[in-house]
Amino acid sequence: MSRLKISLSIRNTVLLAIVLGVLVPALSLLALDQRIARRTHEPLVQHNRDAVMLLGADVLAEPLWTVNEAALRQGIDTLLRENNVCGAEVAELNPGPRPLAVKQRRCADTVRMAQRETPILQDGKPIGRLRVWFDDGEIERLLTDRRSTVLWLVLAQVLFGTAVLLGVLSLRLLRPIALLKGQASAIAARTPSPPLAWRRRDELGQLGQHLNEVRSRIDGLFEELERKNAQLRKMAMYDHLTGLPNRTLFRELFQHEAAVAKRGKRSMAMLFIDLDRFKNVNDALGHAVGDELLLGTSQRLLQALRQSDLVCRHSGDEFLVLLREADPWDLVASTADRLLRVIETPLPIGRNAAAAAQGRALPDIVLDRAGAQEAQVSASIGVALYPRDGEDFDTLVRHADMAMYKSKQLGRARYSFFHAELNEAMVARVELERELSQAVAHNELVLHYQPVVDAPSGRLHGCEALVRWRHPQRGLLMPDAFIGVAEDSGLIRELGAWTLDAACAQLARWKAAGRHPGRVAVNVSALQFRDQRLLETVQRALREHGIAPGELELELTESTLMSDTAATQRTVAALRELGVALAVDDFGTGYSSLAYLKRLHPEKVKIDRSFVRDLGSDSDDMAVVQAIIRLGQALDFQVVAEGVETGLQHDLLLASGCRLLQGYRFARPLPAADFEAWVDEAQGAAA
Repeated sequence: MSRLKISLSIRNTVLLAIVLGVLVPALSLLALDQRIARRTHEPLVQHNRDAVMLLGADVLAEPLWTVNEAALRQGIDTLLRENNVCGAEVAELNPGPRPLAVKQRRCADTVRMAQRETPILQDGKPIGRLRVWFDDGEIERLLTDRRSTVLWLVLAQVLFGTAVLLGVLSLRLLRPIALLKGQASAIAARTPSPPLAWRRRDELGQLGQHLNEVRSRIDGLFEELERKNAQLRKMAMYDHLTGLPNRTLFRELFQHEAAVAKRGKRSMAMLFIDLDRFKNVNDALGHAVGDELLLGTSQRLLQALRQSDLVCRHSGDEFLVLLREADPWDLVASTADRLLRVIETPLPIGRNAAAAAQGRALPDIVLDRAGAQEAQVSASIGVALYPRDGEDFDTLVRHADMAMYKSKQLGRARYSFFHAELNEAMVARVELERELSQAVAHNELVLHYQPVVDAPSGRLHGCEALVRWRHPQRGLLMPDAFIGVAEDSGLIRELGAWTLDAACAQLARWKAAGRHPGRVAVNVSALQFRDQRLLETVQRALREHGIAPGELELELTESTLMSDTAATQRTVAALRELGVALAVDDFGTGYSSLAYLKRLHPEKVKIDRSFVRDLGSDSDDMAVVQAIIRLGQALDFQVVAEGVETGLQHDLLLASGCRLLQGYRFARPLPAADFEAWVDEAQGAAA
């Protein structure tokens, strides 16, 4: 069973202590006084009674001896004048025929009395007796009178002491405590008020000064905490680089604006902006310069838009813009076009970028006359309209994102509006990505081989392995149908590893059958080439299938070889140590750099089919082809012409000095078995 707990405030506790401290001693003093008074008065009363008895016996001795009744009565009256005498009686000891006896009483019978008796002597001989009745309540009356007097004195003392203590308590304790309580409450509630001035030097004054110091420190801590909270909120709601709202805050702002637009029955526009080839700047000049470019772009967007429009940094090099007014739609189009022009304007960047850019092939980075760096990027914009294309934030952003990707597919540096077909295409793309992720496990990929022919002799020089996808529903798919999806989703690494392993396995089977086709070329994407696992993948394929040095060739685009040259050179050197040859594919269509071409020195350069297609009718294409052929002869690397389809193209290339040809003129990419049959037929014809 729990004990009863009584909680008292300091005020009530002190008051209770005062009451107990004053009343208890006063009551104790009163009781003690009664005991002492009783002890003091009882002997006095007895002594007084003894004196009355002695005096009475002496006064009444003569009248009793002379038998003077009148004198006896007068003596008894004298005794009765004493306050404590209630009655007296005198009687002879040796009475005669008429005994003398006198008795008088003045108290009622209800009065409690004490009887005393003493002999009356005459010349030392008893002649009578004196009996006196005393008031036995005399002591009690005396004590009562004294108690009343003492009680008034104690009461006066208690009242005076209590008044003094309460005054001291109020001035020196209760009021300071009330001030301290108010001060503490103000600290707890953070009520703005000036600090209290404590002039007292006692403990409460020191405590008040400490509370002032504590409040000052707490206020400082709260101010710092509020600053930190503001910073955290800004970090949580704003992009740390550009200061623009981030996706979280932008979502809240959109929801508010959407509610307003819905009530007003007006349209809004969501613009999804993605900077084109921004990765080139980041990779070449570093993230510091990239951040500078993003910051400058965000500031330009703010300047180009109305104050009522909202801008958000979505992620990386992507921005979102919410136009509150989208009526008519051509207003949105003109705004998107204005943003494209603003973004494309060259943006000055730090001079320290010059060192980072030294020796790099970057068409987006130019020098002005003063030698300062300027970065120029374009943007692709997708536009989705509210509420036509979506009424919630995620749907509208997703549709604007689809429209932005459509802009990139159409060549970048443009804007596109969302329409329902884009959503269907995106759904199909997602489904294709899902199916592609299962294609390797389900053994749906297959390699076709296209021969590379030595033109003067017509003999097989080698072949290129090209991947195909035997889709369960759509049939045989060419690379154009799924390579883009593989690159965007990251599946290109897995796909490239499978292609490399399958090509080496097929080469090993041909070698075992005595049908060596020459060097087998395999395409490697930029993502796969930058993958640190590429060397391990190549080494494992060579070791498991027994591929000798010089039998495997990797084809890379020139943009892949020209990016991040230090890492590229290390990878190229490691591949050459493994005996793997390198070929530059689609030469002339990317960012060509003769310095890098000389430094990396590939074994083979393949002229892109776009230069071969119009050789018979376009003198410029002929000049480019001849220049590449002469460059190969000067730098001692082989030149292969791709896309050879006609006899005229064959003859012109051969006449220009290009010995290695590849294209439909000789054979389409063929399955392994058909390729073997073609080789047998071609070798027989050449013989």
